[in-house]
Amino acid sequence: MIVLHNMGVRSRMIALISAAILPFAGLIGAGIAYSYAEADRDARATVTYDAQLGAAKFSRVFLDAKVVLGTLRGMPPLQIQDRSRCDGFMQKVLASQPMFVTMGLIDAAGNIVCHNKLAATGLFGDHDLAVRMLKARADDLVVGRFMVGPVSKKPTVAVAMRLPNTASGQEISVFGSLNLDVFQEVAKAIAGNTNHTVALIDTASERVLVRWPNIAAFGTPFPNHPLIRGVALHPEGGTTFSVGFDDVPRFFGFAPVSDATGSSLALARGFPEQEAFSEVKSRSLWALIFSLSAFLVAIALATTIAYWTQLRPIRRLAQMSERIGDGDFSTPVSMERWQAMEFRGLATSLNKSADKLSLAHEAEQKTIESERRFRLLADNTADMITTVDNSGKRTFVSGASREMLGYEPDELVGQDPKNLVLKEDQRVVASFLEEIRTSAKGASEQYRVRHRDGTILWVEVNGRRMTDDSGYVFTMRNIAKRKTVEAQLEAANDQLSRLATTDELTGLNNRREFNRLVERESRQSYRDGSDLSMLFIDVDRFKAFNDVYGHPEGDRCLKEVAAAISKCLRRPGDLSARYGGEEFAVILPNTSADGAAARGDVIRQAVAALNLQHSAGEKGYVTISVGVATTTRRSQLPGAELLKRADEALYTAKAEGRDCVAQYQPQAASVSMADDRQHR
Repeated sequence: MIVLHNMGVRSRMIALISAAILPFAGLIGAGIAYSYAEADRDARATVTYDAQLGAAKFSRVFLDAKVVLGTLRGMPPLQIQDRSRCDGFMQKVLASQPMFVTMGLIDAAGNIVCHNKLAATGLFGDHDLAVRMLKARADDLVVGRFMVGPVSKKPTVAVAMRLPNTASGQEISVFGSLNLDVFQEVAKAIAGNTNHTVALIDTASERVLVRWPNIAAFGTPFPNHPLIRGVALHPEGGTTFSVGFDDVPRFFGFAPVSDATGSSLALARGFPEQEAFSEVKSRSLWALIFSLSAFLVAIALATTIAYWTQLRPIRRLAQMSERIGDGDFSTPVSMERWQAMEFRGLATSLNKSADKLSLAHEAEQKTIESERRFRLLADNTADMITTVDNSGKRTFVSGASREMLGYEPDELVGQDPKNLVLKEDQRVVASFLEEIRTSAKGASEQYRVRHRDGTILWVEVNGRRMTDDSGYVFTMRNIAKRKTVEAQLEAANDQLSRLATTDELTGLNNRREFNRLVERESRQSYRDGSDLSMLFIDVDRFKAFNDVYGHPEGDRCLKEVAAAISKCLRRPGDLSARYGGEEFAVILPNTSADGAAARGDVIRQAVAALNLQHSAGEKGYVTISVGVATTTRRSQLPGAELLKRADEALYTAKAEGRDCVAQYQPQAASVSMADDRQHR
C-alpha cells in the first residue's frame, strides 16, 4: 500500500507494460535468434563441404586431362616433321578421348603445327595460353581461358603441356580443348536429385562455364554479379548468402578447382534459403503460439489491475471535467488516498478550475479581438498570407487569395497547400517544407501553382515556423511577370551561345568551337588510352567553282556538302565543323585509323552522290578530298599535332588526284603544300 501511494501514473504504466510484454518479447527473440543462428551455421557447414566435394570432382577432370596429355608427350608420332602422320595420330587419340573436342600441337609462337583436323592451320585460338606455355615447367598442366574454338566452333577451355625437346629443337606443346558437355554432366552428377544449384565459375573473366540446373549457354558472362565478386574475394573458398544466376537467393559454398593450374576456376554450390530455415520456422511458429497465449493471459491480468488503478480514477476525473464544461462547479471530485499522487493532484486542480474560468473567458475575448485585427491587416495586403497547422492543413487564408488564385479564403481553409502545386514541382515543395521544419530561420522557394481557371502561375513563397510550434506561417507572392522576363533573358543568352559556336552558313560547329572540342577530346583520349581520329575535308577546285557559278551557288554547294557530312556521322560522340572556307573537319572518338578512313570514304561517296555540276572539276561534278590522322593509345598526340597531320594527309590526297581518302604517312609529308593550296 505504501509503495502504491508513492508511485505516479508514469511509473505504474511502465511497470505494467514491462511486466506484461518484456519477458515474452525476450523469450521469443532469444529463441528465434538462437534457432536461426544454429540453422545458419549448419547450412554453411553443409554447403562448404558439398562445394569442396564438387570442386574435387571437377579437379578430377583436369587431372585426367593431365594424365592423357602427359602420356601423349612421349609418343613418337608427335613430331612436326611429319604433319600427316601427326594429324592422323591425333584423330585416333581424339576418338578414344570424349573429354576433348579437338587436340593438336602448337609451337612457341602459337601456330598450330598438328591437329586432329587436317586443314587446321594458323594461330591457336587462345594465344595467351601459348604465351604462358613458354614459362611453364615440363610437367605443368596449364589451363587456358574460355573461348569458342575457331576450328570446332564449340565453347571450350583448352589445357596444354610442354613436349620434350624435339629433334629440331623447337619448343612444342600438346593441347586439348575440353568438351564442356563433360563439365555439364559432372555438374549434373554433383547436384544429384536435390534442388541444389551447381556452377563452375571463372572469376577472372566473370563467366559461368557450366551450371545446373537452369542450363544456359556455356561461358555466359555475368559482369559484377555479387556471387562472382564474393568468390573472387576469397580464392581459398568459403560461404556466402547471395542471389544466384537465376536471381533466387541461396546459401552458397565455393571452393577452388585445385588441379586447374593457372586458372581462376571455382565451384559454387547453393541450396535455397527455405530449405535451410524450414525447420527453424516451424519451431519459431510454435514458440510464437505459446508466447502469444501467455501474453494474452498477462494482458487479461494487467487489464483488471489497470481498471482499478488507472481507468476508474481517470473516468471519475473525466466526469468532473464534463461538469465543469457544462458550468457545474458545485460538486467537487474526491480521490482515495491509495490512488496515484498524479490523480490526487489532478482532482485538487479540477476543484480549483472553477475559480479560474472567468479569467480564462476574459483572456479568450482578448484573443478573439487580436485575431480579428490580424485578419483585417492580412486581408488588405497584396501577398496572400496563410497559416498551416502541424498536420499540414490550412488554418487561415487572407483575402488576397481571391485575386491571386481565384478562391475564397473559406474554400482553402482545411485543405492541403500542396493540392494546388503542379505535379512536376511536388518534389521541390516537399524539400521546401522539410527545410522549414528543420530550420529556425525559415526558407524561401519558387514553384508553380494552378489558378482556379486552370492557368499556371509562378509564385514565390516564404515560410517560417511559429514561435509556439503550433504550425507555420507562409506569404505567397505572384512572380509570373518576373519569370517571363527571366525566361526571355535565358532564351537570349542561349541564342548568343549558339551564335558564338555555330557556323552561320552550314549550321555546323565553327572553327573556334572545333578547336575547343579537339582539345577536349584529346584530353579524354589521353585519359582513357583510346584511339582518336580526325578527318580534314576540302572541296576540290572550289575556287574554280565560285569563278564559274558565282558565290551564291558556292554557298549552296557548301550547305549541301555540310549536310552530307552530318548524315554520315551516326554516333553521338562524332563531331563535325566548318574549319574555314571550303574546308571541313570531323572528330571521331574511339575510332582506329582504318575505321576513320572507311568513314571518310563514306562521306566522299555521299558528296559525290549529290551530283552537283562542276565543269571545272576533274569529274564534272563536285568532289572532296579527305585526309585522315589518328592518335592511338600507344602514341598520344596533342590536338594541334593531330590537326596538322590530318592537313598533311589532305595534301597527300590532293597530290594523288583528288576525290580520294589518304591516311597520314610521315614519308608523304614532304609534298609541297604551297603548290597544292594554289590548285584547291
